[in-house]
Amino acid sequence: MTQTGPHTADSDGSSTLLTVTVTRPAAGGTFVGRHEGRVVFVRGAAPGETVTARVLEDTERAASARFWRAEVVDVLEAGVDRVPSVWPEAGPDGVGGAEWAHIALPAQRRIATEVLRELLQRAGSDSFPLEDVQVEPAPHDLDGLGWRTRVRYAVDAEGRVGMRGWRTHDVRPVGADPLSVEPIRALRLGEWTAPAGVEAIDVAAPSAGPVSVVLMGRDLDPSAIELPDRLADADVAVRTARSLVPLRGDGTVTERVGERLFRVSATGFWQVHRRAPELLTEVVSAALHAPRGGSAWDLYGGTGLFAAAAAEQVGPDGTVVSVEGNRRASELAAENLTDLPQVRTSSADVTDWVRARRGGVDCVVLDPPRAGAGIELMELLCRVVRQRIVYVSCESATLARDLAAAQKAGWRTVDLRAFDLFPHTHHIETVAVLERDR
Repeated sequence: MTQTGPHTADSDGSSTLLTVTVTRPAAGGTFVGRHEGRVVFVRGAAPGETVTARVLEDTERAASARFWRAEVVDVLEAGVDRVPSVWPEAGPDGVGGAEWAHIALPAQRRIATEVLRELLQRAGSDSFPLEDVQVEPAPHDLDGLGWRTRVRYAVDAEGRVGMRGWRTHDVRPVGADPLSVEPIRALRLGEWTAPAGVEAIDVAAPSAGPVSVVLMGRDLDPSAIELPDRLADADVAVRTARSLVPLRGDGTVTERVGERLFRVSATGFWQVHRRAPELLTEVVSAALHAPRGGSAWDLYGGTGLFAAAAAEQVGPDGTVVSVEGNRRASELAAENLTDLPQVRTSSADVTDWVRARRGGVDCVVLDPPRAGAGIELMELLCRVVRQRIVYVSCESATLARDLAAAQKAGWRTVDLRAFDLFPHTHHIETVAVLERDR
Protein backbone atom coordinates (compact mmCIF):
# COMPACT_ATOMS: atom_id res chain seq x y z
CA MET A 1 0.00 0.00 0.00
CA THR A 2 1.38 3.41 -0.94
CA GLN A 3 1.64 5.74 2.00
CA THR A 4 0.95 9.45 1.81
CA GLY A 5 1.75 12.17 4.24
CA PRO A 6 1.52 15.90 4.74
CA HIS A 7 0.98 18.06 1.71
CA THR A 8 3.04 21.12 2.59
CA ALA A 9 5.25 23.76 1.04
CA ASP A 10 8.88 24.84 1.31
CA SER A 11 9.61 27.65 3.73
CA ASP A 12 9.47 30.14 0.85
CA GLY A 13 6.11 28.75 -0.28
CA SER A 14 7.40 28.03 -3.77
CA SER A 15 7.27 24.21 -3.85
CA THR A 16 4.90 21.47 -2.79
CA LEU A 17 6.41 18.76 -0.56
CA LEU A 18 5.01 15.23 -0.25
CA THR A 19 5.69 12.22 1.89
CA VAL A 20 5.29 9.25 -0.44
CA THR A 21 6.28 5.60 -0.68
CA VAL A 22 7.45 4.55 -4.13
CA THR A 23 6.82 1.11 -5.61
CA ARG A 24 7.68 0.04 -9.11
CA PRO A 25 10.12 1.69 -11.54
CA ALA A 26 8.89 3.75 -14.46
CA ALA A 27 10.44 4.28 -17.86
CA GLY A 28 12.73 7.30 -17.70
CA GLY A 29 14.55 6.49 -14.47
CA THR A 30 11.89 7.51 -11.95
CA PHE A 31 9.82 5.46 -9.50
CA VAL A 32 6.07 5.46 -9.07
CA GLY A 33 4.23 6.62 -5.98
CA ARG A 34 0.73 7.97 -5.34
CA HIS A 35 -0.50 10.95 -3.40
CA GLU A 36 -4.23 11.30 -2.77
CA GLY A 37 -4.91 9.14 -5.81
CA ARG A 38 -2.58 11.05 -8.15
CA VAL A 39 0.45 9.29 -9.69
CA VAL A 40 3.81 10.83 -8.77
CA PHE A 41 6.98 10.02 -10.72
CA VAL A 42 9.82 10.43 -8.24
CA ARG A 43 13.47 10.93 -9.17
CA GLY A 44 16.17 10.07 -6.66
CA ALA A 45 14.28 7.28 -4.89
CA ALA A 46 14.83 3.52 -4.84
CA PRO A 47 12.24 0.71 -4.77
CA GLY A 48 10.19 0.48 -1.58
CA GLU A 49 11.40 3.74 -0.05
CA THR A 50 9.42 6.33 1.83
CA VAL A 51 10.70 9.78 0.97
CA THR A 52 9.98 13.45 1.17
CA ALA A 53 9.81 14.72 -2.41
CA ARG A 54 9.47 18.17 -3.94
CA VAL A 55 6.89 18.51 -6.72
CA LEU A 56 8.46 20.16 -9.76
CA GLU A 57 5.27 21.56 -11.27
CA ASP A 58 4.38 25.02 -10.01
CA THR A 59 1.50 25.22 -7.55
CA GLU A 60 -1.08 26.45 -10.06
CA ARG A 61 -0.30 23.75 -12.65
CA ALA A 62 0.09 21.01 -10.05
CA ALA A 63 -3.48 21.43 -8.83
CA SER A 64 -4.93 20.33 -12.19
CA ALA A 65 -2.20 17.98 -13.47
CA ARG A 66 -3.02 14.28 -14.05
CA PHE A 67 0.34 13.32 -12.56
CA TRP A 68 3.24 15.01 -10.86
CA ARG A 69 6.99 14.83 -11.25
CA ALA A 70 8.94 15.13 -8.03
CA GLU A 71 12.50 14.89 -6.75
CA VAL A 72 13.61 13.40 -3.45
CA VAL A 73 14.80 15.89 -0.84
CA ASP A 74 14.94 13.49 2.12
CA VAL A 75 14.86 9.71 2.62
CA LEU A 76 12.64 8.71 5.54
CA GLU A 77 12.86 4.92 5.13
CA ALA A 78 15.70 3.73 2.88
CA GLY A 79 15.29 0.73 0.61
CA VAL A 80 17.66 -2.24 0.49
CA ASP A 81 19.06 -1.10 -2.90
CA ARG A 82 20.25 2.31 -1.68
CA VAL A 83 24.01 2.88 -1.37
CA PRO A 84 26.13 6.01 -0.89
CA SER A 85 25.95 7.93 -4.15
CA VAL A 86 28.91 7.56 -6.50
CA TRP A 87 28.21 11.13 -7.63
CA PRO A 88 26.71 13.31 -4.89
CA GLU A 89 26.37 16.22 -7.32
CA ALA A 90 23.72 14.17 -9.14
CA GLY A 91 21.46 14.16 -6.08
CA PRO A 92 18.68 16.65 -5.17
CA ASP A 93 19.05 19.90 -7.11
CA GLY A 94 22.07 18.38 -8.83
CA VAL A 95 23.08 17.48 -12.36
CA GLY A 96 20.70 15.37 -14.41
CA GLY A 97 23.10 12.80 -15.79
CA ALA A 98 23.17 10.07 -13.14
CA GLU A 99 19.71 9.49 -11.74
CA TRP A 100 20.63 6.05 -10.33
CA ALA A 101 23.98 6.98 -8.75
CA HIS A 102 22.52 6.12 -5.32
CA ILE A 103 21.40 2.58 -6.29
CA ALA A 104 23.64 -0.51 -6.11
CA LEU A 105 24.88 -1.47 -9.57
CA PRO A 106 23.36 -5.01 -9.61
CA ALA A 107 20.03 -3.49 -8.56
CA GLN A 108 20.24 -0.95 -11.38
CA ARG A 109 20.46 -3.80 -13.87
CA ARG A 110 17.62 -5.66 -12.19
CA ILE A 111 15.44 -2.55 -12.35
CA ALA A 112 16.36 -1.85 -15.98
CA THR A 113 15.49 -5.45 -16.83
CA GLU A 114 12.09 -5.06 -15.18
CA VAL A 115 11.39 -1.87 -17.13
CA LEU A 116 12.46 -3.40 -20.45
CA ARG A 117 10.30 -6.48 -19.91
CA GLU A 118 7.28 -4.35 -19.03
CA LEU A 119 7.74 -2.13 -22.10
CA LEU A 120 7.96 -5.15 -24.40
CA GLN A 121 4.90 -6.72 -22.81
CA ARG A 122 2.80 -3.57 -22.95
CA ALA A 123 3.74 -2.96 -26.58
CA GLY A 124 2.70 -6.49 -27.53
CA SER A 125 6.17 -7.68 -28.49
CA ASP A 126 6.02 -11.19 -27.02
CA SER A 127 7.64 -13.44 -29.63
CA PHE A 128 10.84 -13.52 -27.56
CA PRO A 129 10.40 -15.00 -24.05
CA LEU A 130 10.31 -12.15 -21.53
CA GLU A 131 11.95 -14.32 -18.89
CA ASP A 132 15.04 -14.50 -21.13
CA VAL A 133 15.39 -10.70 -21.27
CA GLN A 134 18.25 -9.68 -19.00
CA VAL A 135 20.41 -6.54 -18.84
CA GLU A 136 24.09 -7.53 -18.90
CA PRO A 137 27.08 -5.50 -17.71
CA ALA A 138 29.68 -4.34 -20.20
CA PRO A 139 32.77 -6.58 -20.21
CA HIS A 140 35.10 -5.95 -17.25
CA ASP A 141 32.85 -3.20 -15.86
CA LEU A 142 33.02 -3.67 -12.08
CA ASP A 143 31.86 -0.32 -10.71
CA GLY A 144 30.21 1.54 -13.60
CA LEU A 145 32.68 4.42 -13.36
CA GLY A 146 35.06 6.01 -15.84
CA TRP A 147 33.16 4.83 -18.92
CA ARG A 148 31.92 8.00 -20.59
CA THR A 149 34.04 9.18 -23.53
CA ARG A 150 31.69 11.98 -24.65
CA VAL A 151 30.44 14.77 -22.41
CA ARG A 152 28.49 17.94 -23.12
CA TYR A 153 28.97 20.57 -20.45
CA ALA A 154 26.61 23.51 -20.11
CA VAL A 155 27.82 27.06 -19.46
CA ASP A 156 25.81 29.73 -17.66
CA ALA A 157 25.80 33.48 -18.31
CA GLU A 158 28.73 34.00 -15.93
CA GLY A 159 30.87 31.42 -17.71
CA ARG A 160 30.51 28.73 -15.02
CA VAL A 161 30.90 25.25 -16.52
CA GLY A 162 28.66 22.42 -15.29
CA MET A 163 25.68 20.33 -16.37
CA ARG A 164 21.99 21.07 -16.45
CA GLY A 165 19.76 19.77 -13.70
CA TRP A 166 16.88 17.36 -14.17
CA ARG A 167 14.09 19.04 -16.18
CA THR A 168 15.67 22.47 -15.77
CA HIS A 169 18.03 24.74 -17.70
CA ASP A 170 19.88 25.68 -14.52
CA VAL A 171 23.61 24.85 -14.68
CA ARG A 172 24.81 22.82 -11.70
CA PRO A 173 28.38 21.95 -10.53
CA VAL A 174 29.73 18.57 -11.70
CA GLY A 175 32.25 17.90 -8.93
CA ALA A 176 34.49 14.91 -9.65
CA ASP A 177 32.43 13.84 -12.69
CA PRO A 178 33.15 10.14 -11.92
CA LEU A 179 31.37 8.66 -14.94
CA SER A 180 33.77 10.29 -17.40
CA VAL A 181 37.05 8.73 -18.47
CA GLU A 182 40.23 10.04 -16.88
CA PRO A 183 41.39 12.22 -19.84
CA ILE A 184 38.13 14.18 -19.58
CA ARG A 185 38.24 14.47 -15.79
CA ALA A 186 41.87 15.63 -15.99
CA LEU A 187 40.76 18.80 -17.83
CA ARG A 188 38.83 19.91 -14.70
CA LEU A 189 36.50 21.99 -16.85
CA GLY A 190 34.10 22.35 -13.93
CA GLU A 191 36.70 24.62 -12.30
CA TRP A 192 37.10 26.80 -15.40
CA THR A 193 35.39 30.05 -16.33
CA ALA A 194 34.62 29.85 -20.02
CA PRO A 195 35.05 32.84 -22.36
CA ALA A 196 32.08 35.15 -22.87
CA GLY A 197 29.65 33.78 -25.44
CA VAL A 198 30.38 30.10 -24.82
CA GLU A 199 27.05 28.33 -24.29
CA ALA A 200 28.20 24.69 -24.12
CA ILE A 201 31.36 22.61 -24.40
CA ASP A 202 31.60 19.23 -26.12
CA VAL A 203 34.47 17.01 -24.98
CA ALA A 204 35.47 13.70 -26.57
CA ALA A 205 38.21 11.32 -25.43
CA PRO A 206 38.75 9.02 -28.42
CA SER A 207 40.49 5.67 -28.32
CA ALA A 208 43.20 6.91 -30.70
CA GLY A 209 44.51 10.46 -30.55
CA PRO A 210 44.18 13.49 -28.27
CA VAL A 211 41.14 14.72 -26.38
CA SER A 212 38.91 17.04 -28.40
CA VAL A 213 37.24 20.14 -26.95
CA VAL A 214 34.63 22.11 -28.89
CA LEU A 215 33.53 25.50 -27.56
CA MET A 216 29.98 26.17 -28.72
CA GLY A 217 28.28 29.54 -29.07
CA ARG A 218 26.09 31.05 -31.74
CA ASP A 219 28.05 34.30 -32.02
CA LEU A 220 31.55 33.24 -30.96
CA ASP A 221 34.50 34.79 -32.79
CA PRO A 222 37.06 31.96 -33.19
CA SER A 223 39.90 34.43 -33.71
CA ALA A 224 39.24 36.03 -30.31
CA ILE A 225 39.40 32.80 -28.30
CA GLU A 226 42.43 32.52 -26.01
CA LEU A 227 43.10 28.90 -25.10
CA PRO A 228 43.90 28.18 -21.44
CA ASP A 229 46.85 26.06 -20.35
CA ARG A 230 44.55 23.21 -19.33
CA LEU A 231 43.76 22.65 -23.03
CA ALA A 232 47.40 22.66 -24.13
CA ASP A 233 47.35 18.99 -25.16
CA ALA A 234 43.83 18.92 -26.59
CA ASP A 235 42.52 19.49 -30.07
CA VAL A 236 40.21 22.52 -29.93
CA ALA A 237 37.51 23.82 -32.24
CA VAL A 238 34.79 26.47 -32.10
CA ARG A 239 31.21 25.74 -33.20
CA THR A 240 29.27 28.85 -34.19
CA ALA A 241 25.84 29.16 -35.77
CA ARG A 242 27.58 29.01 -39.14
CA SER A 243 30.34 26.42 -38.98
CA LEU A 244 32.88 24.37 -37.04
CA VAL A 245 36.24 26.17 -36.98
CA PRO A 246 39.26 24.08 -35.85
CA LEU A 247 41.81 26.00 -33.76
CA ARG A 248 44.02 22.99 -33.15
CA GLY A 249 43.55 19.74 -35.08
CA ASP A 250 41.18 19.23 -38.00
CA GLY A 251 37.79 19.07 -36.27
CA THR A 252 37.69 15.27 -36.13
CA VAL A 253 38.68 12.54 -33.67
CA THR A 254 39.99 9.07 -34.44
CA GLU A 255 38.54 5.88 -32.98
CA ARG A 256 40.06 2.42 -33.19
CA VAL A 257 37.89 -0.72 -33.27
CA GLY A 258 39.97 -3.83 -33.73
CA GLU A 259 42.43 -3.06 -36.52
CA ARG A 260 40.23 -0.43 -38.18
CA LEU A 261 40.39 3.33 -37.63
CA PHE A 262 37.32 5.57 -37.92
CA ARG A 263 37.41 9.34 -38.27
CA VAL A 264 34.44 10.99 -36.56
CA SER A 265 33.44 14.65 -36.44
CA ALA A 266 34.40 16.22 -33.11
CA THR A 267 30.70 16.85 -32.45
CA GLY A 268 29.43 13.77 -34.28
CA PHE A 269 27.83 10.60 -32.94
CA TRP A 270 29.91 7.75 -31.57
CA GLN A 271 29.02 5.18 -28.94
CA VAL A 272 29.68 6.81 -25.56
CA HIS A 273 30.84 3.86 -23.42
CA ARG A 274 34.52 3.17 -23.97
CA ARG A 275 33.85 -0.53 -24.62
CA ALA A 276 30.64 -0.12 -26.60
CA PRO A 277 31.98 0.06 -30.20
CA GLU A 278 33.95 -3.17 -29.87
CA LEU A 279 31.20 -4.97 -27.95
CA LEU A 280 28.38 -3.95 -30.29
CA THR A 281 30.43 -4.75 -33.39
CA GLU A 282 31.02 -8.23 -32.00
CA VAL A 283 27.34 -8.77 -31.14
CA VAL A 284 26.04 -7.36 -34.44
CA SER A 285 28.54 -9.41 -36.46
CA ALA A 286 27.49 -12.60 -34.68
CA ALA A 287 23.81 -11.85 -35.29
CA LEU A 288 23.76 -10.50 -38.86
CA HIS A 289 24.85 -13.60 -40.84
CA ALA A 290 24.99 -11.65 -44.10
CA PRO A 291 25.56 -14.23 -46.87
CA ARG A 292 28.83 -14.32 -48.81
CA GLY A 293 28.24 -12.46 -52.03
CA GLY A 294 24.93 -11.16 -50.69
CA SER A 295 23.60 -7.75 -49.79
CA ALA A 296 23.21 -5.72 -46.60
CA TRP A 297 22.07 -2.26 -45.57
CA ASP A 298 23.46 -0.32 -42.61
CA LEU A 299 20.73 2.20 -41.76
CA TYR A 300 21.50 5.23 -39.60
CA GLY A 301 25.01 4.13 -40.43
CA GLY A 302 26.97 7.00 -38.89
CA THR A 303 30.64 6.86 -39.83
CA GLY A 304 30.57 3.22 -40.91
CA LEU A 305 31.03 1.07 -37.80
CA PHE A 306 28.51 -1.64 -38.66
CA ALA A 307 28.92 -1.26 -42.44
CA ALA A 308 32.53 -2.41 -42.01
CA ALA A 309 31.35 -5.53 -40.17
CA ALA A 310 28.72 -6.27 -42.83
CA ALA A 311 31.30 -5.79 -45.60
CA GLU A 312 33.52 -8.47 -44.09
CA GLN A 313 30.61 -10.90 -44.18
CA VAL A 314 29.39 -10.29 -47.74
CA GLY A 315 32.96 -10.22 -49.07
CA PRO A 316 34.26 -8.45 -52.18
CA ASP A 317 31.50 -9.85 -54.39
CA GLY A 318 28.69 -8.62 -52.12
CA THR A 319 27.19 -5.18 -51.62
CA VAL A 320 26.68 -3.00 -48.56
CA VAL A 321 24.94 0.37 -48.48
CA SER A 322 25.40 2.69 -45.50
CA VAL A 323 22.56 5.23 -45.22
CA GLU A 324 22.97 8.20 -42.90
CA GLY A 325 21.00 11.43 -42.65
CA ASN A 326 23.95 13.54 -41.49
CA ARG A 327 25.93 14.51 -44.58
CA ARG A 328 29.24 15.01 -42.77
CA ALA A 329 28.99 11.61 -41.07
CA SER A 330 28.19 9.98 -44.41
CA GLU A 331 31.23 11.63 -46.02
CA LEU A 332 33.45 10.35 -43.22
CA ALA A 333 31.96 6.86 -43.60
CA ALA A 334 32.99 6.88 -47.26
CA GLU A 335 36.54 7.86 -46.24
CA ASN A 336 36.68 5.33 -43.42
CA LEU A 337 35.61 2.47 -45.69
CA THR A 338 37.53 3.41 -48.82
CA ASP A 339 39.40 0.08 -48.70
CA LEU A 340 36.09 -1.81 -48.97
CA PRO A 341 34.86 -1.27 -52.55
CA GLN A 342 31.74 -3.36 -51.86
CA VAL A 343 30.48 -0.52 -49.62
CA ARG A 344 28.78 2.59 -50.90
CA THR A 345 27.34 5.40 -48.81
CA SER A 346 24.23 7.52 -49.17
CA SER A 347 23.27 10.66 -47.27
CA ALA A 348 19.48 10.58 -47.05
CA ASP A 349 16.52 10.31 -44.75
CA VAL A 350 16.45 6.60 -43.95
CA THR A 351 12.69 6.06 -44.32
CA ASP A 352 12.58 7.99 -47.60
CA TRP A 353 15.55 6.01 -48.92
CA VAL A 354 14.05 2.62 -48.06
CA ARG A 355 10.67 3.64 -49.46
CA ALA A 356 12.32 4.42 -52.79
CA ARG A 357 14.01 1.00 -53.14
CA ARG A 358 12.58 -1.29 -55.80
CA GLY A 359 14.54 -4.43 -54.92
CA GLY A 360 15.07 -6.41 -51.75
CA VAL A 361 18.06 -6.98 -49.51
CA ASP A 362 19.33 -10.00 -47.61
CA CYS A 363 20.07 -8.41 -44.23
CA VAL A 364 19.76 -5.06 -42.47
CA VAL A 365 21.37 -3.57 -39.39
CA LEU A 366 19.89 -0.33 -38.08
CA ASP A 367 20.92 1.88 -35.16
CA PRO A 368 18.37 4.72 -35.00
CA PRO A 369 18.36 7.64 -32.56
CA ARG A 370 16.16 7.57 -29.46
CA ALA A 371 13.02 8.23 -31.52
CA GLY A 372 13.49 4.76 -33.01
CA ALA A 373 12.93 3.57 -36.55
CA GLY A 374 9.17 4.15 -36.47
CA ILE A 375 6.30 1.94 -37.58
CA GLU A 376 6.42 2.95 -41.26
CA LEU A 377 10.09 2.04 -41.64
CA MET A 378 9.63 -1.25 -39.78
CA GLU A 379 6.75 -2.18 -42.09
CA LEU A 380 8.83 -1.28 -45.15
CA LEU A 381 11.76 -3.40 -43.92
CA CYS A 382 9.49 -6.33 -43.16
CA ARG A 383 8.47 -6.31 -46.82
CA VAL A 384 11.90 -5.99 -48.48
CA VAL A 385 14.34 -7.82 -46.16
CA ARG A 386 14.76 -11.47 -47.12
CA GLN A 387 16.61 -12.94 -44.15
CA ARG A 388 17.36 -10.93 -41.02
CA ILE A 389 17.04 -7.54 -39.31
CA VAL A 390 19.41 -6.58 -36.49
CA TYR A 391 18.06 -3.61 -34.53
CA VAL A 392 20.44 -1.72 -32.21
CA SER A 393 18.57 0.56 -29.81
CA CYS A 394 19.40 3.07 -27.08
CA GLU A 395 15.73 3.64 -26.14
CA SER A 396 13.68 0.74 -24.79
CA ALA A 397 10.25 2.33 -25.31
CA THR A 398 10.68 2.97 -29.04
CA LEU A 399 12.39 -0.40 -29.50
CA ALA A 400 9.38 -2.17 -27.95
CA ARG A 401 7.02 -0.26 -30.25
CA ASP A 402 9.05 -1.13 -33.35
CA LEU A 403 9.45 -4.81 -32.46
CA ALA A 404 5.70 -5.03 -31.96
CA ALA A 405 5.17 -3.49 -35.41
CA ALA A 406 7.49 -6.09 -36.95
CA GLN A 407 5.64 -8.87 -35.15
CA LYS A 408 2.32 -7.66 -36.57
CA ALA A 409 3.97 -7.72 -40.02
CA GLY A 410 4.87 -11.40 -39.68
CA TRP A 411 8.32 -11.25 -38.11
CA ARG A 412 9.50 -12.50 -34.72
CA THR A 413 12.29 -11.55 -32.35
CA VAL A 414 14.61 -14.57 -32.21
CA ASP A 415 17.24 -13.03 -29.94
CA LEU A 416 17.50 -10.00 -27.70
CA ARG A 417 20.49 -8.88 -25.66
CA ALA A 418 20.54 -5.79 -23.47
CA PHE A 419 23.69 -4.15 -22.10
CA ASP A 420 24.30 -1.68 -19.30
CA LEU A 421 26.36 0.74 -21.37
CA PHE A 422 25.21 3.80 -19.41
CA PRO A 423 25.83 2.77 -15.76
CA HIS A 424 24.22 4.87 -13.01
CA THR A 425 21.57 6.04 -15.48
CA HIS A 426 18.36 4.33 -16.62
CA HIS A 427 19.54 4.06 -20.23
CA ILE A 428 20.54 0.72 -21.75
CA GLU A 429 21.65 -0.49 -25.19
CA THR A 430 19.76 -3.38 -26.76
CA VAL A 431 20.42 -5.57 -29.81
CA ALA A 432 17.36 -7.40 -31.17
CA VAL A 433 17.47 -9.95 -33.98
CA LEU A 434 14.37 -10.45 -36.14
CA GLU A 435 13.48 -13.12 -38.68
CA ARG A 436 10.37 -13.96 -40.66
CA ASP A 437 7.87 -16.01 -38.68
CA ARG A 438 7.71 -19.12 -40.82
